[in-house]
Amino acid sequence: MSALLACPEILAVHTRTISDLKLRDALIVGIAQVGALIPGVSRSGSTLTAALCLDLKRDEAARFSFLLGLPAIALAGLKELWTLHGAGLSPYGWSILVFGLLIASISAFFAIWGLMRFLEHFSTWPFVVYRFLLGVLLLMLAIRGYGVG
Repeated sequence: MSALLACPEILAVHTRTISDLKLRDALIVGIAQVGALIPGVSRSGSTLTAALCLDLKRDEAARFSFLLGLPAIALAGLKELWTLHGAGLSPYGWSILVFGLLIASISAFFAIWGLMRFLEHFSTWPFVVYRFLLGVLLLMLAIRGYGVG
């Protein structure tokens, strides 16, 4: 994934905005979400990489990636709420859940806001390096037998 994210940093010009996208572009980025089914690939990472490959500006690519994920995240959340409803969660349990959802939502908002501000001024190279080093570490641990159990 590190190498895939590095490609648009080397090859793309990053001049397009979300308003420049065509249906074909949106479908390509949407299909990139399927990459998240592969262990170690995040939904936002796969869609961000695809959007960058389509020459979107870095902050616009991040914005589109997160907007594209909203329906999937909302539907997954509703499905989990339905499951909890059927499990007979107590009122105290619901209050803890609502509080946790509120804190998680606020944290997610600031994390996304921070990432978009970062990408307005910088490239994705720090993420490329991070993904590469993490991949090397995980491969070394797997070779040594950690995590197998």
